[in-house]
This record gives sequence, C-alpha cells and structure tokens, in this order.
Amino acid sequence: MSVSVDSPFSHKAFAEKMGGIGFPMLSDFYPHGAVCQTYDCLRPQGFPKRAVFVIDKQGVVRWRKEYEKGIPDNKELLAELDKVRKG
Repeated sequence: MSVSVDSPFSHKAFAEKMGGIGFPMLSDFYPHGAVCQTYDCLRPQGFPKRAVFVIDKQGVVRWRKEYEKGIPDNKELLAELDKVRKG
C-alpha cells in the first residue's frame, strides 16, 4: 500500500498515467497528514517523509526505513519481509 497526502483525484491520475497500479493507494489528504503523523512521517512543511514500513498481520511495525532521495533498496526490503514471514 502507498500513502501520500495527495488527493484521491491525484492518485487516480497517477495510476492512469502509469497504466495501472497493482496495490492500494491511500490518500492522507483530509485531515491533512493524519496517517503520516501517526507514523511520525509528516515533515513540518506539511509533506511526508519518504519511508517504507513492514507491518505484520497484527498491525505491528516490524521494520521502518526513511529515504532522503531515490528509490528504496528492494533487496533490503525483501529481506525484511522474509524475516517477518519466517517469524
């Protein structure tokens, strides 16, 4: 799932531009940044930090990493997902 403070209309336009998205996109538009604030990811300027979370079936955050720029390291993410799956 992705989360951003963009509007649902923006998410729809992005998904259409990409030819479809294979995961849900949550609009944290109103109240502005409520989900991002819950996960301590909203910058004082009002936009979210770029972060990746691994959350288990019970809703517990098992891993979190913030990225200043660029695309997250998929190998690292997949390794963390594997750890959660194996318990």
